[in-house]
Amino acid sequence: MASLYWTCLFLLPLFSNGYIFREEVSKRLLLTDPSALLSRMEALEMKVQSMEGLERKVQALETQLNSDRKTGATYIRWGRKGCPLVNGTTLLYSGLAAGRFFNSKGDGINTLCMPHNPDPAPLDLPAPPNGDHFGRLYGSEYEFSYKNIVHNEDVPCAVCHDIYATSSLMIPGKTVCPDHWTKQFDGFLTSEAHYIDHFGAEYLCLDKDPEYATEGSKQNDYNGRVFYPVEAMCGSLPCPPYDNGKYVSCVVCTN
Repeated sequence: MASLYWTCLFLLPLFSNGYIFREEVSKRLLLTDPSALLSRMEALEMKVQSMEGLERKVQALETQLNSDRKTGATYIRWGRKGCPLVNGTTLLYSGLAAGRFFNSKGDGINTLCMPHNPDPAPLDLPAPPNGDHFGRLYGSEYEFSYKNIVHNEDVPCAVCHDIYATSSLMIPGKTVCPDHWTKQFDGFLTSEAHYIDHFGAEYLCLDKDPEYATEGSKQNDYNGRVFYPVEAMCGSLPCPPYDNGKYVSCVVCTN
């Protein structure tokens, strides 16, 4: 009881002088003071700006990392004017398939995807001393009819870019890609014909839903670089698993 008595005697002057009351009022006034609120808002704004700057730095680092890690992979989609609807794949340009004449012993061997808007070669390029000392480039034609194309129609092509890949691969005899690879398109193998008066060209994977080019001639038999489906022949190529005389599938994959 004595201790309580002395405690009350100590607190009584404080309450009587309004010390504690004034302290609480002072704190309340400080919380609603415009200058204090403004200071707090300015501090909060600085924190937000700092976070935004940090976010921009993270995005820049991610972009640099992706740029350093991935340069992208390209491939040609033969028989189509556009690229497949695959995430990360875009069209670089569309064009026309072209190569050497079907029975020419010279000229180039590979097939090219020629753009629709070619730029001229140097105008001061000298003419060859002999009239036949130069190569020639011809357009291409389908030598069969299938779905939306008919015999002798011109062959389109599309050069595609997969930004998320570093390599592309055409796999003959398959329509699916290996694990962790992205399928771009599948179709069937094409080449030159197996005739004595034809000269070879590389095997190309033609899209399973081919289109015809809208430029050039339609169903005119100009030949040039001609496309034929490829069939498997048994012997050194084992049957099974291959089927003699059956067309060969193909798929284009990126990774």
